[in-house]
Amino acid sequence: MTGQLKVAADFSLPLDAITETFAILARRGSGKTYTAAVIAEEVIKAGHPTVIIDPLGVWWGLRSSADGKQAGLPVVIFGGDHADLPLVETQGAMIAEAIVEGRFPAILDLSLLSKSAARRFNADFLETLYRRNREALMLIVDEADLLAPQRTMPDTARVLGAMEDVVRRGRARGLGCVMITQRPAVLNK
Repeated sequence: MTGQLKVAADFSLPLDAITETFAILARRGSGKTYTAAVIAEEVIKAGHPTVIIDPLGVWWGLRSSADGKQAGLPVVIFGGDHADLPLVETQGAMIAEAIVEGRFPAILDLSLLSKSAARRFNADFLETLYRRNREALMLIVDEADLLAPQRTMPDTARVLGAMEDVVRRGRARGLGCVMITQRPAVLNK
């Protein structure tokens, strides 16, 4: 891939960064989500799908311009208060298949699911995405410590394993990952 992702006025990343792994670590209110949104916008504008895992329901604003008066990016929203389509905990594999086949940007708004339902959805979604994807696709995981916690419990083991595959071996499958957290101490090493 050739080209640049313009992240700031004086900072660009090569387009190949789509398949790299990044972590955005900073305290609350310091612009982590904003920084990741700029990366998402640039990847989408470059014609590559981006999938945002949004446990808080805050990413829907990508569909609006900065001033809120015009359309933003053509992103499909699954789940949450601004959904185009529902997000049901048993449909993780199906949604991953649709994204891999259709190559479209999406937001997976998990804000209306319980933590355990969100983990089950994401385990299915991430396992299928890793198994099926072969072209450049950026995955952005907000509050990444929820899917890759430092302390592994029986109900987090499967989603943690799926996250490890994406983060450590995803590049071979065309997957890049941006993880966002305000508490790096609780994010799995």
